[in-house]
Amino acid sequence: MIVKLRYEPEELKLLRCLQGRMRLSPKDYSYFLNLEKGFSGEQQFDQLLEQSSEEWIILNDLLFDYSNTLFQIDSLLITGDCIYIFEVKNYEGDFYIDQDRWYTAPSKNEVKNPLLQLQRSESLLRRLLHELRVKTPLKALLIFINLEFHLYQAAMNLPAIFPAQLNRFIDTLKMKSQPATKNHFVLPKS
Repeated sequence: MIVKLRYEPEELKLLRCLQGRMRLSPKDYSYFLNLEKGFSGEQQFDQLLEQSSEEWIILNDLLFDYSNTLFQIDSLLITGDCIYIFEVKNYEGDFYIDQDRWYTAPSKNEVKNPLLQLQRSESLLRRLLHELRVKTPLKALLIFINLEFHLYQAAMNLPAIFPAQLNRFIDTLKMKSQPATKNHFVLPKS
């Protein structure tokens, strides 16, 4: 059950409005396209989760302020036996990892390592949950939603779900996850 919906970011709405009225600088236009693509990918993942179990709690587009630190989570899924953090990426094209750094191929341009953002969010949420005395295990995953994405040299233990794995991942969750209980509904209100 979706408890918190995802809404189009205000910044994206503003840039779309400006784009229709003026020519954005190349930097602003690129940023606008990235926001648009990111939001589209998050919506695609929302639809996948929406079609899954009514026994789960789904919270989208969360912004936390913990220990004077802001952090954002694309989607949080609460089942009876685990809390999942999903960082959704709508990357397109070929990428590779070399010594924990991420690059586009074949141009070899370094890009921000999405794993760092995921690990930061996981660490902060884990601390917050510990403070709230929530003992449910936490699992953080990168979700690559775009069918036109490929990552070379990825380690087998990379906490990521690739496009070809998404349906299997959701099916496995449906089969193996316990339903959320009344106690789990207290967490989204905390």
